[in-house]
Amino acid sequence: MNKERLTAFTDAVLAIAMTILVLELKQPDAATWAAIWALKQSFIAYFISFIALLVMWNNQHHIFQLVRRINGSVLWANGFMLFSASFFPYASKFVDEHFNAFPAELFYGVVFILLSIGYFALEWTLVLADPENKKLRYAISRPGKITTYILIPLIGIGIGFWWSPMILISTFLAILIWFIPERRVEEELNRPNHD
Repeated sequence: MNKERLTAFTDAVLAIAMTILVLELKQPDAATWAAIWALKQSFIAYFISFIALLVMWNNQHHIFQLVRRINGSVLWANGFMLFSASFFPYASKFVDEHFNAFPAELFYGVVFILLSIGYFALEWTLVLADPENKKLRYAISRPGKITTYILIPLIGIGIGFWWSPMILISTFLAILIWFIPERRVEEELNRPNHD
């Protein structure tokens, strides 16, 4: 399988998950601003979930510009990432209906952490599939950024024991770290090829 088929499959799964997200949004009871405002928790859960999936998709496509080779391990890691992503509509609905409940927020946080693990596993398997690809290795080697990204939702879960919406907020804060795709990719794409 070539990388184009893998990214096309990923695009299809994420497009379905993002579509289900919006279909799960509740309709207001009336055509009034007050009725729309009453659904704010639903819109917050939808917005954060959509941005999480969009940022993951954007970064994956960004990094795949440097990918030269994939193997079975890459396919499995990508599959795990998509498995985690497919839970977002369910987790968003759960949080929407139980916004201040710790179990619902924790479930959402765990889904987000699993998505993150899947994404980093994908990057790691890409490096293992092509160990001579120095550009790819350099572009994804950013331990400080990754550590910060992992710590934010874990701290959010800790605070969530006292105020559960902090888990959703920490998820959003972690997402912002990757909102701008890795600039190292552009550096490597513009650097003369010495591999």
